[in-house]
Amino acid sequence: MRIQAVEAIKDKKVSFFLPTGEIDEKEFSNIEDKFKQMIKAGDYNIIIDLSRVSHINYKVVGWLIDYQKKFKELGGDIKLVNVSAYLYDILRLYGFYPFEIYPSRRAALKSFA
Repeated sequence: MRIQAVEAIKDKKVSFFLPTGEIDEKEFSNIEDKFKQMIKAGDYNIIIDLSRVSHINYKVVGWLIDYQKKFKELGGDIKLVNVSAYLYDILRLYGFYPFEIYPSRRAALKSFA
């Protein structure tokens, strides 16, 4: 998984996550470690690019929702981009409703303005 931090509009730092393959419980533990580091550093804006993800474990969707709530409480958010029809169905089945979904990184980045 690649993580890239950039400066967004109005000096808001946004981190891009680019996971690959299946996001299962083991992979999510890596993501969770990064989330915890970001919270300690005061970085609360995240874009997760799902273009290279083939499957998301249903437990992971719940954990992502929990982390999104934490980031929102801190003034940030988690936004999703490049969500395939298959992943969209998984998210929809397991309560994706809190996530804003964008067609591109650029559109998601602008939404933090």
